[in-house]
Amino acid sequence: GDKSDDPLKDKSPTKIITSPLAKVVISNNKYIINALSLGAPAALAASWVNMSAGCEPLARRLEDAGASRALLTRRLESGKACSTYYCVGKDLDSNFKKISSSGYTSKLTKCKGYIAEADVNTCGKDKCYLDAGAYYSAYVEEKQIIKGGFVEGAGDIAGGLIALCISLLLLGGGLLGLCKILKFLFMGTARRVIIKATKLNDYVAMLVGVVITVIVQSSSVTTATLTPLCGVGVLPLAKMLPLTLGANIGTTATALIAALSSFTHGAVHIALCHLFFNIIGILIWFPVPLIRKVPLDAARLLGLYASHFRFVPALYILAAFVVMPGIFLGVSAIFDASIGGGVVVMLFLLALLCIFLFWWIRLGGCYKVLSKEAREEGQRALEEADREIVEEQACPPEASM
Repeated sequence: GDKSDDPLKDKSPTKIITSPLAKVVISNNKYIINALSLGAPAALAASWVNMSAGCEPLARRLEDAGASRALLTRRLESGKACSTYYCVGKDLDSNFKKISSSGYTSKLTKCKGYIAEADVNTCGKDKCYLDAGAYYSAYVEEKQIIKGGFVEGAGDIAGGLIALCISLLLLGGGLLGLCKILKFLFMGTARRVIIKATKLNDYVAMLVGVVITVIVQSSSVTTATLTPLCGVGVLPLAKMLPLTLGANIGTTATALIAALSSFTHGAVHIALCHLFFNIIGILIWFPVPLIRKVPLDAARLLGLYASHFRFVPALYILAAFVVMPGIFLGVSAIFDASIGGGVVVMLFLLALLCIFLFWWIRLGGCYKVLSKEAREEGQRALEEADREIVEEQACPPEASM
């Protein structure tokens, strides 16, 4: 049949179920969001206007540079302001039309017949409008993004915060429930099946991670499902690493499929960058056992601190995804402004890092945060848990009966 008759076109089964429920809480005008991401069109000065079409004449250039520029914005009561025009790209123009079809027809004036630039096709493939700036301000910047749901009346900022809090609560509750269910299921027969699967070669396990992620179309789902298995003692940490790395490769499949469907240079370029970024990272950190120990030991250390201090996971997320990127962006901005200033700031930060590492490692600062006895006890507990998993792999319960 005709594709237009397909009710599932561009919709996943999950979206069909969740979309009506999400709209009860919040419904956004995605076309306004798209237009905001594209940015406002730039105003360009017209070189000649058609007076016979009712255009306002261009203001004469002022001889005195310090004189008032009020003449530049003067308008005739019955004329159009043709002193400026806007080149609007195809994507932004499409969003203009979808935001308000009536406003698109009545509020946007095409340049043809009013200014000379329309006759010489200055905008190229873009569309030329006289009042796209005013339209963008009225229908994009000043219009409310939230168009439905019970948070609509709270406005964009308050409504967005309420919806964010609800979504985080639902996400946290869902993950908590998932952990409880997995713990219940994998304590029985299913646990022994997973234990047998851990005997796979690391590279085969990585391939399993790729396949699982390609199927579910989300590396977050894969890692969120496997991580609790480490916590309940079903999956050893050393086997979790290749599965996670495989998930990182598998998640690039979504971008590759989307890029190949549109088959534009930019889309394919970004998708391949995503793929090779993950592949190169794996080639750096995984094949050599000595280098592979770095992320594994870091994970064990973070888990040790998290077992004693509950705030450590939140602190890690804040430091790794907010503070450090902010510092790098700040240093990059300083380099753009002044190379000398950037070098000084970078050397200062490196000096601070060296001082911290010297205190942490050589002066025993790490033992002031967590005692040596507590570290050794945590290490013994981890080794004992790993030993139990290995023993169950070598001698499953069925064989011992």
